[in-house]
Amino acid sequence: MNHQQLHRSGINKKKFSKPVRLVKILLIILWGLFLLANTWTESLEQLLDLKSIGFRWVSKPDFLSFFYFYDLTLVHPEYVKVKLGHFMGFAIMDILLFSLLKKHKYSIGISIVFAFLTEFLQLFFGRDGRFYDLLIDSFGVLTVFLILKIARVNHV
Repeated sequence: MNHQQLHRSGINKKKFSKPVRLVKILLIILWGLFLLANTWTESLEQLLDLKSIGFRWVSKPDFLSFFYFYDLTLVHPEYVKVKLGHFMGFAIMDILLFSLLKKHKYSIGISIVFAFLTEFLQLFFGRDGRFYDLLIDSFGVLTVFLILKIARVNHV
């Protein structure tokens, strides 16, 4: 049923809005937790191969390592999958946020801040949070914006 059919049939659109909004919020929270588990687990290889999640706290991380670029050349068998995961993970986060907020400037801002937090906080979990991964995350978010703008989705 479209909006006019709903209105004519006497079904109020507001009856559907609260449960739909709640589902959207729940999906955003679940996706955020999924991203956190993937970015903060101690060994991404163990997660991908063995489906094992483990966490290790580093109280004094090397903050300058956030800006290292030398390991871009250290391509491993899962490299493309991992970088595509960064891109897609935050593209999906942006889509979910945009579907809730209906304003892309807000969904972009929240998605990129969340991407920064996941990358930066990886340093505290014994992982290599990197600025270039933040750029890949942000590129995923901005790609969603461009696709929706080209498709002329309202409220972009």
